[in-house]
Order: sequence, then C-alpha cells, then structure tokens
Amino acid sequence: MSLRTAGRQAPILLVAVLLFGAWVAMNVFRVFEAIPSFWSGGGGTAGPTWVGGLVGLLVMLGLVGLLAALYGALSESSPAPDTFPPERGGVR
Repeated sequence: MSLRTAGRQAPILLVAVLLFGAWVAMNVFRVFEAIPSFWSGGGGTAGPTWVGGLVGLLVMLGLVGLLAALYGALSESSPAPDTFPPERGGVR
C-alpha cells in the first residue's frame, strides 16, 4: 500500500502515526538536553543520571525505528507477501 493510498483509506490513523513520530522526535531532543554530562560525574546520586538518559534515548530511538518500519510498510506497492511455497518451474 502506498502512503497516498493509506491517506485515502485511513487518514486519521496516518496523521496520528505521523504526529506520534514527531512527538517522539521532539522528546528525544528534550531528553538529550536534560541528560547531565558524562564528564561532570553524572549529576550526583539523586535525580537523573546519564545512564538513565541514555537508556531513555535508546528506547525512543528504537520506537522511531519501528515507526520508520511502519512507514516503509505503508510505502509498499503490493498489499500481500508472495505465496508460499513458491511456484515451481517444472512439472513433477
């Protein structure tokens, strides 16, 4: 299914997915700015540390990767995978 077809068949879902991706991307930048510097000792024992911020960034970047895979699936031209088992050329 192409992105144009997805927009015609389910425009609300397509807009929701795109807005969710933009929201996650904005939060990636917010978390990155909130992470204390690794070189400053991590901000002490209380509050956010660079390890927690790094884990949060990895989770959100993984989510962005899943959204990219969804976008790739929406841009496919054929709606179904190939048949299994594949057709054989010769007669048995």
